[in-house]
Amino acid sequence: MKKFKYMFWFILIVLLGVLVSQNLEFFASQHSLHINLGFYQSTTPNLPTGAIIAIFVGISVLLMMMFYFASRFEIYRAKKTVKELQVGMEKSADTIAKLTEEVEMLKGGGDVLAAPNDVETETDEQDEKVIAIEAETTETTNTTTNQA
Repeated sequence: MKKFKYMFWFILIVLLGVLVSQNLEFFASQHSLHINLGFYQSTTPNLPTGAIIAIFVGISVLLMMMFYFASRFEIYRAKKTVKELQVGMEKSADTIAKLTEEVEMLKGGGDVLAAPNDVETETDEQDEKVIAIEAETTETTNTTTNQA
């Protein structure tokens, strides 16, 4: 593909060279440009036709480059925005995952963060406290009934 591109440009430059060399009289002739806007009139000095063509081609190339770099800047900003949105999307996905876990826990799925052994240990400790409190109340009740 590179060879084809180089060959294309080589052929194009050779054809332009042949065109100019065979029409050198036309490109060397002197002409001036006139502009009449009704309220403003202007005339350029006599310039060779080749110079006039070169000026217009140069202005066209500058405009083309200006639009090209403006579009590249837009592409750069768009890529930057896409990256920022992807980071935001990842953060949102993490938040959704955490909230989903919390909803499952609240539905009765159990404490997602606690291990099953820890849950059983906590309930065993609570059961032992309840038994101890019941024993104390039973003893207190028995002592009060015995004293009376």
